Amino acid sequence: MSGSAAFASHQTALSKVAVQLGFDYAYLGPEDAVTLTRPGVTILIRPGERLFDVNDRTEAMDGPAPQFENSDIFISDKLLARLRSIAGYYPGLAGGDHGLTITHASPYGSVTGTISGLSVAGLVGKQEIAVSGKAPANLPITLTLVASLASEIPDVILSRHEVTADSDGTFKADVSIAPGYFHGAILTLVASSIEGVAPAKAQIYMKSPNGTKTLEADQIPKAVRNFP
Repeated sequence: MSGSAAFASHQTALSKVAVQLGFDYAYLGPEDAVTLTRPGVTILIRPGERLFDVNDRTEAMDGPAPQFENSDIFISDKLLARLRSIAGYYPGLAGGDHGLTITHASPYGSVTGTISGLSVAGLVGKQEIAVSGKAPANLPITLTLVASLASEIPDVILSRHEVTADSDGTFKADVSIAPGYFHGAILTLVASSIEGVAPAKAQIYMKSPNGTKTLEADQIPKAVRNFP
């Protein structure tokens, strides 16, 4: 048995943990990561990494890093205990810490669908992009911005933002590209929601915020231009 298979056989599938603790589970393909969400908290877990995100902070987990095996991510008992503790701080759903047989219904009911019409566009004069799209009505939408800066640099996660689809399913937001101020970068915006709703992604090639405008500060000083 391989090392990863042996790990999986003695650990717990993250999708199962999400059901046990009342989290909505969503896979983010471009990041090869999973988000667990419930009212007030979003957790991001990546296979092979011992750092994970809880809302806007990063934590280090005890025990081995999560591993991908058999189309799921498997986590240690120590991480399971930490997730159970986090769930206790955000009791948006009832119960949740008395064994592996307890399940919880999503507060959004059984929803299926897809995120469609995802659009991103640069905002003139700003280091921001305008995002819009459509999803099943009244659902939380996580907007994850990923930057491809150069062929020799791994993709960088710039930010994650939470919005909510309106009653007609539309959502929109202006998202800062900070700290990825890099002319020529490719930005990928991933929009995801609860389990059962297919995510979507869109890309934009970053240009200067003021386009082709010619400004005095951009000009090479005459003394330098005339230097022999």
